[in-house]
Amino acid sequence: MKIYSLIDEFSSFYPCVFTLGIFDGVHIGHQKIIQNLILKSQKKYSSVLLTFHPHPKEILHSDKEFFYLNTLSERISHLKNIGIEHLIIHPFTINFSRLKAEYFLKKILQPKYKIKQIITGYDSHIGKNQDNFYEELKKRSHRYGVKVHSVTPYKLKKKIVSSTYIRESLLLGNIQWANQALGYFYTLSGNVIKGKGIGRMMNFPTANLQVDSKKLIPKKGVYAVKINYLNNMYFGMLNIGINPTIEKENKKTKIEVHIFDFFENIYGKKIKILMIQIIREEKKFNSIQELKKQICIDKKNIQKIFSFEKKNR
Repeated sequence: MKIYSLIDEFSSFYPCVFTLGIFDGVHIGHQKIIQNLILKSQKKYSSVLLTFHPHPKEILHSDKEFFYLNTLSERISHLKNIGIEHLIIHPFTINFSRLKAEYFLKKILQPKYKIKQIITGYDSHIGKNQDNFYEELKKRSHRYGVKVHSVTPYKLKKKIVSSTYIRESLLLGNIQWANQALGYFYTLSGNVIKGKGIGRMMNFPTANLQVDSKKLIPKKGVYAVKINYLNNMYFGMLNIGINPTIEKENKKTKIEVHIFDFFENIYGKKIKILMIQIIREEKKFNSIQELKKQICIDKKNIQKIFSFEKKNR
């Protein structure tokens, strides 16, 4: 896959099949669009995907915090794995948002790209007036000799799969629906940093994870997780929260993982955590002993989940 950092960097030598969108999460709805794109390119055309960064919401609504399902590098990795040939990551700016859809199609896309077919999602919008991209294309497709295809929404348990709904599900702790909608396990990646060593004092040493500040963190609680370290997979338990039983003043959310049967020193190393299932919400206990007792129960419950998984492989 070839990557371009501006629209102007790419120019088609060969006819292409084209799509555009943010694709945050690269979920199963996005995958359906991209698979259609690749299917229609099939040796005859190049496959070209135009995406944007930062997310429009981050630029147009800068007064509100916005968090991503994927870091940019994660998004690139998912798109590469699906099989896109050309990926254009264009900066999204206020000025770019003010372009009219017709100007974008007529003056920017068509002169540079030998587009034969365009694939769009059902809710793809573009331009100053947030025009529906598919409808705008249909009006003008005959002028450019371009075939336009709209992909219907993907539904999971009667709910349309979208990045917005996946974010909401993660914040509610509904990890299993989010994972199904993504088509893979939601992940938190980062370097292991030093903590206060409280877990070690309770015989549950934890690796404290430093994740990208723009990455969406799921609901506070205890989770069953898998940990990828140096391409080896381990089982473990993850706590997301402020440690209310111990911390009296520092209310900053921490991400701590206890890796089962693991004794290596991994400070400064990068790990990837695959979110499997929430076990319980965060709770303040009356004492550290009470907390330790609950952690033992949590570990047993998580081990049961993974034992069941192994039996059913």
